[in-house]
Amino acid sequence: MRTLLIAAVLLTAAVARAEEIIEVRVEDNRKTTSDTVKLIAGIDDGDDWTPDMVDLVTQRLVTSGLFKDVKVFSEPSGEGGVIVHLIVEDKHSWVIAPAFYDQPTNKGGGIGFGENNLFGRNQKLLIYGQVATGDTFFVGAFVDPSLWGTRLRAQYDLYLASNRIIEYAPPSAYRDDPLPVRESRLHYLNNGLKVGARLWGKTTFDVRLRAAHVGYQDVKLADGATLDQTTTDPNATQPPPPGAGGWDVSGELFFGIDTRANWYGLSAGHKIVAMFEQALPSLGSDFRYWDASLYMERATRVFEEHNLVLKGQIAYGHDLPFQQEFTSGGTTMRGWKNMQLRGDFQLAGNAEYSVPMFTVHGLAVRGLAFWDTTYTTFVDKQTGDTFRNYLPGSEARGLAPFKNSVGVGTRLYLRQIVLPLLGLDFGYGVERGDYEIYLAIGLTD
Repeated sequence: MRTLLIAAVLLTAAVARAEEIIEVRVEDNRKTTSDTVKLIAGIDDGDDWTPDMVDLVTQRLVTSGLFKDVKVFSEPSGEGGVIVHLIVEDKHSWVIAPAFYDQPTNKGGGIGFGENNLFGRNQKLLIYGQVATGDTFFVGAFVDPSLWGTRLRAQYDLYLASNRIIEYAPPSAYRDDPLPVRESRLHYLNNGLKVGARLWGKTTFDVRLRAAHVGYQDVKLADGATLDQTTTDPNATQPPPPGAGGWDVSGELFFGIDTRANWYGLSAGHKIVAMFEQALPSLGSDFRYWDASLYMERATRVFEEHNLVLKGQIAYGHDLPFQQEFTSGGTTMRGWKNMQLRGDFQLAGNAEYSVPMFTVHGLAVRGLAFWDTTYTTFVDKQTGDTFRNYLPGSEARGLAPFKNSVGVGTRLYLRQIVLPLLGLDFGYGVERGDYEIYLAIGLTD
């Protein structure tokens, strides 16, 4: 009996024994370079290969989002070792498209260019501009996930915005629908540079330096609001701006673990990101603050084609200026107005369950149900703060800042194109007793 057991163990070890990869052959790729395909697959000539790596390499290639069809297999080389075949069919990686969306307090549209595989090297480029009743902005971003084919990576982003800001009265009770009290226009001109590296496995570390100029115009009371809802100054004749203007320069540190795998719209795995940000007066910042956050996500495939995604975040900031505060509402809290809830402390969560509805010639439509929850309020408000003009009573306590929403929605994807093309959500704000509809057509991510 012992002899049979030993023989079985040796046989299993022999079957699983790694063989040398004599050659990695990349086939059917019309745009993505062969070196990039091998980099995404995580294998190259001379590496070890075992049969169970087929699923892993296939998963890596599909998760990249660059290919609409992927096949991986190996065969003996005839010289010892194996030849690994990576057969990949590129997706259409770029799109020039208009966008339209209809959200509470923010309706508009724009046009953008998105390239998910620049030069066939898995580099990302986004250029997008829009005009809207709420957020009018231009954004440009370039991402290189592997500088010179190494573990290093980089990102540059530009964000120029002129946003109409509506501030709502702090929640005064658990069941409450805060009303608008102050309106202003925020000009926010920002750019940033991030550099980092893949440390080991799915672990990353990044550093970002960003600089923005902030200014306010057209400060006024919202319809139906009174001056005492915006200030406690008995001598005030006009509502003060939300905060001070000036230069906002900061450094950010990111540490993340991301094991998620995406299989044509279905995801599995987890993501954890810890972030710390510090204002840099030594580089010209007119603000002095810091904030930290922890984000967690867990995705699970259910019944093969169903998907359950759970997300959670906790964030805290010290002496946050208005433009850096945490907000809830809109697409982050469906069923509530855009940025209806605001604070320097936030505890938030989301659960989303999606199911396939139908697929026709690469066009996939998925339905989803969701629950959004948050506790957003001010805990660091101090008498004498000059960088921020808080609304009276903004440091809400108890259950008043605890809000929830539930709803359903749908997403439309084309398997041949990297980006989703339509999103429609119907959200019901539980504590406010009202609903909102969120529609996005075009570049919805």
